[in-house]
Amino acid sequence: MTRYSSTLILSRMRRWVGQAIARKLLLAFFSVFIVTYLITALVVQNAVRTALTNSELGTLSQVAHLRLGSIRASFDELSVDLRAWAKLDVMNDLVSGDVDKRVESALENLKKDYAIEGEIHTFNAEGKLIASSSRQQGGALLPDAWKPGTGVRFVDKHSNPLGGGDIVALSLPVVSTFSAGYQLGTLVLAYPWAEVQNRLADQALLLDHRDSSGLVSSDMPQPSESRADSAHSDSIVLLGSTLHFPVPDAALRDLAHKEGWLKIGDKHYLFSSAHEDSGLLSGWQVVVLREPDTLNQTINSVALKLAALCAILALPLTLAISWLASRLTAPLRELTQFVTSITETQDLSKRLTLHSNDELGVLADAFNQMTEKLESASKDQELLVHELKRFAEELENKVAERTRDLTKSNFELIRTLENLKAAQSQLIHQEKMASLGQLVAGVAHELNNPIGFIYANFPHLEEYVLELLNLLDELRRLPVPVEIQKRMDVLYADTDLEFLREDLLRIIKSGKSGAERVREIVASLRSFSHLGEAELKLARLENGLDDTLALLKHQLKTRNIKVERDYQLGVPVLCRPGQLNQVFMNILSNAVQASNEDGVITIRTGREDDWVVVRISDTGCGMPPEVMNHIFDPFYTTKPVGEGTGLGLSISHGIIENHGGKIGVESAVGQGTTFTLRIPFKQ
Repeated sequence: MTRYSSTLILSRMRRWVGQAIARKLLLAFFSVFIVTYLITALVVQNAVRTALTNSELGTLSQVAHLRLGSIRASFDELSVDLRAWAKLDVMNDLVSGDVDKRVESALENLKKDYAIEGEIHTFNAEGKLIASSSRQQGGALLPDAWKPGTGVRFVDKHSNPLGGGDIVALSLPVVSTFSAGYQLGTLVLAYPWAEVQNRLADQALLLDHRDSSGLVSSDMPQPSESRADSAHSDSIVLLGSTLHFPVPDAALRDLAHKEGWLKIGDKHYLFSSAHEDSGLLSGWQVVVLREPDTLNQTINSVALKLAALCAILALPLTLAISWLASRLTAPLRELTQFVTSITETQDLSKRLTLHSNDELGVLADAFNQMTEKLESASKDQELLVHELKRFAEELENKVAERTRDLTKSNFELIRTLENLKAAQSQLIHQEKMASLGQLVAGVAHELNNPIGFIYANFPHLEEYVLELLNLLDELRRLPVPVEIQKRMDVLYADTDLEFLREDLLRIIKSGKSGAERVREIVASLRSFSHLGEAELKLARLENGLDDTLALLKHQLKTRNIKVERDYQLGVPVLCRPGQLNQVFMNILSNAVQASNEDGVITIRTGREDDWVVVRISDTGCGMPPEVMNHIFDPFYTTKPVGEGTGLGLSISHGIIENHGGKIGVESAVGQGTTFTLRIPFKQ
């Protein structure tokens, strides 16, 4: 019974081995076919996608050029009409202010005869509205944006200055027919923006590549100087859209290209555009978008056909590979039976019969040689086991040694990574401080001019008020009839002139004082954040300290902290003032936060041999030794979460070291802290 079971098991094992190899061969050949076919299918599908995409882009490009051409033709026609209207004899009535309303009647007839959408306005040489097709009342002044050049001026999309919605405008100077070169006024056509929007049709955008002011003129047939200059601008203005969804600002930069794919939200769109490089519409771009639904349907259809073809080819290929695998595994089954026989009998003297000289024959010969060697090696089995044990021990020792090396290297990498993170954080902080300095310098510069105007005008205002008050006093002294005198006394009493005299002078004095304070703050900001302060230059450190204190004035005043200055240096030092100002700000702000109310901060400057020394002391809470040992470490802070980054003193330490100097600190709990900065007098 046991012998029968063993024979059955060996038979099933041989059959399973042969079937496993056949399955592997089948899987290998089938995998090669699938991979090759998939690559071919992807190439074909990509070629179809490319061809369909190029065809679709070509169609969109034609549509974009047609829509831009329609808009261009419309404005060119209006420009020609405007030139013709300006030469009408009735325009000579602008000199007389269109007393008989001939110009207004002519404008109404022109709008009706030419079926003009929009309104036509005429202004005289002084820029005053004379007549309008909308019968708008006269008296309005010619807007600066509509003032013409030597030819037709085109004004992009803007709000109608004379009332109404968004428009574009064409303006042209009107020259008299009775005196060559004499300008009678200006003819303006205000064209509704809705008409331009209608010409875009569906799924289109109208962009303008120029300054975002929206008001740029052009004289036909060449673009104006302002339009030519703006052609190099990177600004893109969205003038109009007929899409049913908004286009984010980030996508407008992609629309600057001629054509391609555009992602808006979760959807992709094909787009193509047409640009206008000269003439009235120079810089305009019409972009037409389309969802690639038809394109995707065609590509999906091609993919389904390729999948069907793959299924058709796979069936005969599978049958052929199965037959070939069966033929190849027959010698392997024989080899399996031979190995099983040796295993059962433990007889290494048996040899396998060779039937061919192919790879399987070579395998059989190699197995016979291995059997001979095993037969010989069985005699030295104990020696082999000993060698294997020795080799295993050596391998374990090498693995342990390599593990120690890897652990050490990993520790070094972690420490290097921490240093790199600290350096990166310092660089990011310095970059933010530089950007903040640029912003503060710009704001201070912009505030300086209007504050200067206000401050400069207060003396004149005071002088004029005094003159007016003196004039009123003189008028009161003039001899007038009794009735008028009584009336004047009533008016003076109702006005309370004496109170106005005192209050006006107080208001002027208060405003002048406030303007002076604002000037001082702006001057401190400009000095503190000057862009050139990052370069080596001669500068007085006392000025940087004073500017920093001026910026901290509110905090000092709130806590009632007194500042004592002992400046003994008094000479310029070659340094990077902007970076040193950052150091002063970090140390002084920490001193303010550490000080209690009615505290004292002392600042001393001087020179010791070849060193410039700055000492900043406070009477605050001080620091224990365990805190002092880490204050210059990146990210170390004793402040609550959200109130400090732990980078201020670390960055300050790096700035002083970059100057070739040193920074030291002395502190005791309850007795205050002193920071000592030393930098070389000569860099």
